[in-house]
Amino acid sequence: MSRHFVIIGLGRLGVAMLDTLISLDHEVLGIDSDEDVIQELSGEYPRAHLFAADATEESVLRDLDVGNFDGAAVVIGENMEAGILATANLKEIGVPFVVARAISKLHARVLEKIGADRIIEPERDMGAQVARTISSPAVIDYVDLGEDEALIEAEVPKRWVGKSLADLHLSRESGLTILAVKPKGKSGTIPSGNTVLNEGDVIVVGGTKNALDRSPLVRPDG
Repeated sequence: MSRHFVIIGLGRLGVAMLDTLISLDHEVLGIDSDEDVIQELSGEYPRAHLFAADATEESVLRDLDVGNFDGAAVVIGENMEAGILATANLKEIGVPFVVARAISKLHARVLEKIGADRIIEPERDMGAQVARTISSPAVIDYVDLGEDEALIEAEVPKRWVGKSLADLHLSRESGLTILAVKPKGKSGTIPSGNTVLNEGDVIVVGGTKNALDRSPLVRPDG
């Protein structure tokens, strides 16, 4: 079912969100204060509704009927004040779910106090992912699920090769769960206790961030 979302700030992060929401067949309103940005993106995204406007003005958002949208993302670049005002405006006019980008811990605390439903810190999150990749080149992807949970996609660590999931006792001993196994050159499957891990297999593992960081997925020599 198509839903309606507004994205405020059409930098790289905002455009990536715009592109994804359109691909999911949602109606998207994009707002940016730079008219040149709007003109450039209008040709590339004819299905989006793009406006050059100041989202720090509550009247602008009301005129665009944003209060009746399903959700909003405030991903204005380095302008902390503009992001705070836009977020406050969205909550004031009744948008039920607002995601806001923070550029510092202080910024995140302020956004939380004015009612942002979820706060993202893309630079910090990307830094954490890159750090884990440096720590262990076997790590392919790292997904922060919020709170204290995460997923890691990685090649099977050497110490797990040749062992079944039942042999590893991961849930009991480490608090980890292998959610999927993709053997080299084959499709991925949901594993059972009898599934044996082989060299070159790619696995998706879920658990607490602390448990994942202590595991051989991130600490291959630990």
